[in-house]
Amino acid sequence: MSNEPAEAAAPAETALDELDRAIVARLAEDGRRPYRAIAKELGVPETTVRFRAHRLQREGVLTIVAFVNPLKLGYSVLASVLLRVEPDAHTRVVEALKAWPEVKYVSSCAGFVDIYTQLACRDHEDLWRMLSERIPAIGGVKETQTLMEIKLHKLEYMYRDL
Repeated sequence: MSNEPAEAAAPAETALDELDRAIVARLAEDGRRPYRAIAKELGVPETTVRFRAHRLQREGVLTIVAFVNPLKLGYSVLASVLLRVEPDAHTRVVEALKAWPEVKYVSSCAGFVDIYTQLACRDHEDLWRMLSERIPAIGGVKETQTLMEIKLHKLEYMYRDL
């Protein structure tokens, strides 16, 4: 057992000032927004916005990506798979799932499941192979529960409290 305080185990939170938050908020709305336009909106030099945006990216606060609607790309089956695993298999299962292109999200959980995943499969047959062959082949998986998404209502990852 570690003698370190519990807060030492948590990842360090990056301190953001008001300008950092304003830059992040604008880039979250549109990751392609020019730094020049953001600088003009905020009344600061473009170099300030560029420097801070790059720093926020280096520190892992900000990642600029394009979100894609999987249904528009031919992935007709979206599902969440909840896994209960043997404790000694946890790392192995996570690493295997992270490597599969169908798996879009993986997290470890506390509660009635150990691992939560989101999948995008081409069709029901792909999902069936994942559940009946590939996941059991990892070893150490005690149980899975699958939630199929039947209609996508919102696809957004914005934090409005910036």
